[in-house]
This record gives sequence, structure tokens and C-alpha cells, in this order.
Amino acid sequence: VALMIFESGMHFDFEKAQVVGPKACLVAVLGTILPLITGTLLTVAYGKPFSPDGVSVGTALAPTSVGIALRLLGEAGVLSYDFGQAIITAAFVDDILSLVLFNVLFSLKGDFDLFKVVIAPIIGIAFMLIAMAAAVKFWPRVINDYILPRIPTKKGEFKVSSSDEALFLIMFALLIVYATTTHFLGTHLWGCFIAGMSFACVKPIHHPHHVWVKQTKRITTWMIRIFFAATVAFSIPVGKLLSIEAFLKGSLMGIVPCIATKVCCAPFMGDAKFVIGWAMVGRAEFAFLIAQMAAAGNMIDEETFSITIWALLYAVIFAPFVFRTVLKRYIERNGLEVDVAEHHGDGECEEDFMDWQPSGEGKTSGEGKTGDLPEVADATKYGREIVELSDVNLDVDGAAPAADQANRRSAPASRGTCGVGITRCLGFHNAFP
Repeated sequence: VALMIFESGMHFDFEKAQVVGPKACLVAVLGTILPLITGTLLTVAYGKPFSPDGVSVGTALAPTSVGIALRLLGEAGVLSYDFGQAIITAAFVDDILSLVLFNVLFSLKGDFDLFKVVIAPIIGIAFMLIAMAAAVKFWPRVINDYILPRIPTKKGEFKVSSSDEALFLIMFALLIVYATTTHFLGTHLWGCFIAGMSFACVKPIHHPHHVWVKQTKRITTWMIRIFFAATVAFSIPVGKLLSIEAFLKGSLMGIVPCIATKVCCAPFMGDAKFVIGWAMVGRAEFAFLIAQMAAAGNMIDEETFSITIWALLYAVIFAPFVFRTVLKRYIERNGLEVDVAEHHGDGECEEDFMDWQPSGEGKTSGEGKTGDLPEVADATKYGREIVELSDVNLDVDGAAPAADQANRRSAPASRGTCGVGITRCLGFHNAFP
């Protein structure tokens, strides 16, 4: 979960957040407060104490899944529109607010502690603001201008450049430092998200994310599966979960505090209000983690835990399907142009992009290849890929067919259909070994 939250922080776009920031932040505030209040009140109506039971349920219902909204907007090709950026920004701010709530919630265990409940969250917020300023002003300059230029270039055959190895080491070190810092302020997950944000402005933009995903995606995928199977699933009281009472109460909790409050959190966003609202409905690992930790800490009983699980399942099951439908209708109704090259997955395209080391650091070509690794003039800095591939000048010394040579000359240099790897996306079918 820590690795996943770190990766989520790396998606934060500070520049676009300034454009859609005020309204998106208001959406995030409403999207966090409304589930918290209604979930708490409904739990009290079910005969449970206001604190910690009611507050625990409300906090578990508050987080929004950034990953679901990011993937569906990317697949639809509308991530660059203002409403798309408003969704992503609101989801990120929602997660930050949920982390603060998470920190406060688990400070409520036991007797009242002024430091844990009041002082520690204030210090944490101040630390987050300083870290965000460093993410924009300090880390990009230090990493791009001072650290990576001094990394020696590796020679020979390899899959990862020395600069990418150094970048990954920096990311992991900062993750440990920030997570440890916020651990003493309440929860290490807060620091994980802040650490990820620290690399959102490192150039080339999104390259740190590619490096991170390349090295951690398999272990993160399997650990998340184990988390659900061996942590959340093992802790669910099946007898209580399958009872009619828990199902009915969980259904009401799922329809009103979990779904309806998120759908109605953007009434001032014009025609896109329901698109943004349904985008905020999605829930993922963090919500289940809060519920499970609350149950493990005896802050909620088995019945309340079962009701919360049913409520979250409603959002997990229905949100992606309804959001996809609402988004499609909104695109058709407004005649929006879809950018098919906007979606960046973790599939083969990213694999090829990561394996390409255009500065000369790369795998040597073997027998039967159509050409040697192309020379790239002024295309990279410190052995890392540039973002604007239109700036790359290719000099291909290979025996590629004439048709392919023509395709390479006529193909656009920065856009294409991303299906079978970055080289094929760009039309350079035989340009690389």
C-alpha cells in the first residue's frame, strides 16, 4: 500500500492544479466532508457510538480512488480537458484530506492526547506544505542539475541506465525518510504520498514514474493482492457479513453516504457536474485499509465493519461502469475531440520505452536485427529519455525496407497509436534493435 500511494503522488500535476485548483479543491472538500458527516450520522443512527465508531466509518468512506479516474479518463482520451484535470486534482486533494483524517482518526485511540490529536496533525500539514514547495523548487533542480550529471555512464549491455538506477535510489531513500517522519506524526502513508509528489516536477516529466513502475509494478501488484486476501479478507467476519441485517444496513450506507454524497459534490461545475461526481465515487485499497485498521484497533465492532465493507463494495462495483457511461455520454453530447494517444498504460509500450536508452547506453543489437541502435542528437540529458520525442533526430543505419524508410520519414514524431510499443507507435518499425 505504501508503494502504491507513493506512485499515486507522482501523478500530481502542479501546473494544471493552479488552473483548475480552486474549484477542484472545493469539490475535494465536499467529497471528503459529506461522506464523513453522513457516514458518521448513519452509524450513530444504527445505534453505535459517535466516537470512535461513527468517525471511523465516515473516514473509511471518504477517500477517492485516483487510479480508477486516471485510467478511465486516459482511456477516453479526455484527460487534458479542464474537467478531466479538475477530476484528477480533486481526487488528489481528496486523498490528501483523507490522509489527514486518517492521521487524526488513529490519534483518537485511548485517552485524549493533545500532541497526537492537535499538534501532530498541524506539524504534518506544515511539513506537507514545505515538502510541496520543495517538490516544485528544490528537488527538480538538485536532481536534474547536480546529482544525475555526475553519475558515471555504464558501458556494455544492460537494461537500465546508471542515471535511472541513481534516480530510483533517490526515490526509495526519500520514500523511507518522509514515511518515517510522518510515522511519528500519525501515519507513514502520509509521507509516502508526499514523497511521490516530490518527483512530479523532475524532468523529463513522468520519467521518474516510468522508472518507478518498471522496478516495482510486479511486487506492488502481488503485494496488493496479498493485502486484500490476507489482511482485509481474513479479517472479515463472514457470518456477520452475510447476514440480512448487515446487507440491508450496508446497502443504505453504500447508496447514500458512500455514493450519493460523492455524486453531488460538484454542483457548481456546470454541465460536467455529474461526470466529476461519478469520478469521485470510486474507492480502492486505502478505504479498505482504514476500515480494516479500525477493526483491528477495536474502534469498530464486527457488525459495523461488515456494514462498511458492504458500503465500499457498492462503490467498487458500480462506480467504474456508471462513470464510463456518464463520461461517454458527456463526450458525445459536447462533441469533444478524443486524443487516442493520451492513454499511457503499464503495458508493452512502457516496456519498450523504458528499455530504449537513446544516449548510447543500451542493449547492443544482435544478429538478424535490421539496424544498430540509432544515433540520437541532443535527444537526452544524463542518459534519460526526453518527453518531446519530436525533438529526436534519428539517423538510422540499417537495411530496413524502403517502405519502412518511407513510413519513418512521413510518420509524426510525437504521436501515434500506442498498441505494441513506443517504437511501433511512432512508425519506426525497424529503427531499433
